[in-house]
Amino acid sequence: MLSKVISIIAGLFLLAMASFLSGMWTTYKLWWPWQKVTEIQTAWRSYRATGLFLPPDTFTRRKPDVPDERYTVYDPAAVAPGYLVINRYDPFTGTYVLELLDEAGKVLNSRTLDLSRASDTGEPGDFAHIATMLPDGSVLTVYDDRKGLVRFDACGKPIWARTDQVYHHSIEVDTDGAWTWQSAIWDGGEDQRMVRFDPETGDILESIDIIDDVIGKSQENQVKMTYPEDYEFDRNIQVGGADDLMHPNDVEPLRASMAAAFPQFHAGDLLVSFRNTNMVAVIDRKTKEILWAQYGPWIRQHDPDFQPDGTITVFSNNTYRFRSNIYQVDPKTGLGHDIFRGKNVDFDSFIMGKHQHLANGNWLIVSTIQGRVMEVTPDGKKVREYNNILDDNYNSLVLYAEQLPPGYLKTVPECKN
Repeated sequence: MLSKVISIIAGLFLLAMASFLSGMWTTYKLWWPWQKVTEIQTAWRSYRATGLFLPPDTFTRRKPDVPDERYTVYDPAAVAPGYLVINRYDPFTGTYVLELLDEAGKVLNSRTLDLSRASDTGEPGDFAHIATMLPDGSVLTVYDDRKGLVRFDACGKPIWARTDQVYHHSIEVDTDGAWTWQSAIWDGGEDQRMVRFDPETGDILESIDIIDDVIGKSQENQVKMTYPEDYEFDRNIQVGGADDLMHPNDVEPLRASMAAAFPQFHAGDLLVSFRNTNMVAVIDRKTKEILWAQYGPWIRQHDPDFQPDGTITVFSNNTYRFRSNIYQVDPKTGLGHDIFRGKNVDFDSFIMGKHQHLANGNWLIVSTIQGRVMEVTPDGKKVREYNNILDDNYNSLVLYAEQLPPGYLKTVPECKN
């Protein structure tokens, strides 16, 4: 009898240990059912805070010094002329929308970025990370977690769509096409290509594979990309964490209008960002050699931009440090500085984020997680801001914003349906 009881206790113990270990493993690998448990916990936390069931990281508490109005102008005379494009999450419909605002904050056009209208596998609430407006008022959109690169008209109706691959993180339009990242399965895996496509048709015009064309180009490139000599690439990796060694999140060509300021590079060379190695680099578009690379002082950065004065600016997220910044570096010397240090420009986005140097000298800063867009002068004076108001206490995400200068739009987009 005693031996039977011991056997039962031992069996229960082993079952408990197996359950515990399997739970730890699914947590580590982010597998189901841990994903479902996490989703339920996140949904319940959001409901307690806002009364809405919201996806993770789509809302954050607004700081005490942030206005309770969606659009606030502090100095109308200092605002950059033109239109403001806002790509934001709408917590009340669970969709991503794009809005065009005038200088007074009036919404002139609004459309949903609904992937289900372009793809049989798409959902209305799929994550629309970047939506950039073309001169005719249509927008190019990428979805990161779903296969989809779509051009929408003024009513949110697809003009064309590519649903063959995942396109992610950025869209940069140049005179000979637009650039983005492409992956077969997921934006955080090792199967990564920089692709140039035709905005009019969606046709792929050029493709540069990171593994085959860049890392495999030379031993020097492999060392600069911080991959060990015998590293075995796996194009089927789909999980994050330690397996996500690249996480590319931007690709931008050196425009011919700026090329003279960067004599060490050539027009068309590609400025790229690899978030998880804190790496910003310039890749020769023809030879595929890495011409320049720097690892920090930015941390888990986004959106490096060429600037007309021969410098590069970077949105440094400074994850877990609770304050992001814009870092400016001279690629010839590697020296740089935080352009707003000591100027009381306070923003924090632990992931995502964008910035734009405007024609009047001001800076447009998109603090994505805070759901906030600010235009500030070079000396740190805030001239206007936009907040994606959820309620009295919380903002919701602003994924992307850009200032369109006067004359960029052929006509103000209007939905007549």
